[in-house]
Amino acid sequence: MNSLKDLQNFLSQSPYQSCKKFILIDENTFSYCLPELIEEVDALNGAEILEIESGEASKSLAIVEQLCGALIESGADKSSILISLGGGVITDLGGFIASVFKRGIRHIVIPTTLLSMVDASIGGKTAVNLAEIKNQIGTIYQPIFTAIHFPFLETLDQRQILNGAAEMIKIALVCDSDLWDKMRNHSPIDEIGFDEELIISCINLKEAIVEKDLYEEDLRKILNFGHSIGHAFESLSISKGEDLLHGEAVAMGIYYEIRLSELILNFPKNKAKEIYDYLRKYYKIESIKENINEILNYIIADKKNFEDKFQFILLKDIADPQINIPISKEELLATE
Repeated sequence: MNSLKDLQNFLSQSPYQSCKKFILIDENTFSYCLPELIEEVDALNGAEILEIESGEASKSLAIVEQLCGALIESGADKSSILISLGGGVITDLGGFIASVFKRGIRHIVIPTTLLSMVDASIGGKTAVNLAEIKNQIGTIYQPIFTAIHFPFLETLDQRQILNGAAEMIKIALVCDSDLWDKMRNHSPIDEIGFDEELIISCINLKEAIVEKDLYEEDLRKILNFGHSIGHAFESLSISKGEDLLHGEAVAMGIYYEIRLSELILNFPKNKAKEIYDYLRKYYKIESIKENINEILNYIIADKKNFEDKFQFILLKDIADPQINIPISKEELLATE
């Protein structure tokens, strides 16, 4: 696990000492994380700062154009390094810009939220939204370095910890029943967001999957569990201007996709109840029926679908995921 000290040593190497460095931040990481980063990593003294507003609205082509223009004005070239310091929005956006600016410049990721540590910073997925539809334009572009600094988690409020905990729950459910047992036995749930051993376990599980299937041709698809419905709820919230975090949407996606797993794959009812109770205790689960037409439209637009069929990742059991399961509107309605 690379630290900020490791990053200092990495940037002190001759290929990186003299190149231009840019740090992408939002107002939160500017206040809470950037000062510590500069203090810990001398090699970033003098780096130029690119600041955007926090939130999903910044994951847009308009913001990409603005930031690329700022890079050009500051003399960025093919040897430059873009450092993304922030949560999932920053790492998604920064990775996309790094992948397309001058056909690719070097990218370093420093995740500052639990969500980005266990999910967004791993695997090289980059993306921006198209209107309110999540992650419609993107690339797979691996960073040259990722640094995890656990003290950044201390800057987060409980809601942000819960936001990241949803992705930890997801990876445990699809990969490791023992890890799931450890998580559900934590009380309250936000304790898992400060348990470095559990966080590292989640990171290692995702890294192992990505290493085997970088371009999501088969195995990596299991990491989309909870996201077909979750992204639909998230896109709906963006269209309505509502405040819904990615992990909160994924928690709803997990809830309803476990229901589908019960209906279609006979997922064990006793384990399903444990998951429902756990999720309902910590997350608001919105009704899928109330907005079914909008939800369906967003699922239809989901990039994981193929030949006009809803393609879901469902579970036969914990740590027994099944990919490309076709789902109908009627089956979705039956999840309520």
